[in-house]
Amino acid sequence: MLSIDRRMTLKTLAAGCALGVNPALAQTTAPTTPPVDPRPRSYDLIGQKAPATDLARLDGGRFTNKDFIGKTTIVQFWGIWCPDCLADVDDVAALNRLIKGDKKLRFIGIHTRGRYGRWGGLEPFFTEKNYRFPVAIDDDSAAYKAWQIKWVPSFVIVGPDGTIRDYTTDLKAGSGIGVAGLIAKARGIAKANQSKFPA
Repeated sequence: MLSIDRRMTLKTLAAGCALGVNPALAQTTAPTTPPVDPRPRSYDLIGQKAPATDLARLDGGRFTNKDFIGKTTIVQFWGIWCPDCLADVDDVAALNRLIKGDKKLRFIGIHTRGRYGRWGGLEPFFTEKNYRFPVAIDDDSAAYKAWQIKWVPSFVIVGPDGTIRDYTTDLKAGSGIGVAGLIAKARGIAKANQSKFPA
């Protein structure tokens, strides 16, 4: 007489064969689990002053902490070597266009890690894609490390007093916040500081 467990196993194998499933695979294949999203959901520097920053700008001059004072600044850490960054770059160009004339908001991209792929530099990339937005250069990743960035693209919103107020990753993948969502966050921060920094 077969045990209940053995009878159930034989029934399962028979059912698998009837459906065209390899019985050996039916017993050894583990259930699949969805992949874990590695994007950070928090940021340790919120509420702190932005780390000391002094970077060359692609269009000349320097980008420093003085640039934060008086306007709410959206800072993007990115790289043209990063597929998610390339997926967001059209949105970043649109973001810059939408806030370009805003008296309370500004945008700066920080290109990090000094990797440029087939373009060999940012100028050929911007020329090929016809992009125009402000970029500072972080080839040695010093700013990336000082700002404790763990993912690109990362968007950090710095208030007009130089304090980090918000953080999110990707505009499309991950958070999926989009351009409108990111601008809404920045405008909310600017509004909260309106009395201290009137336009």
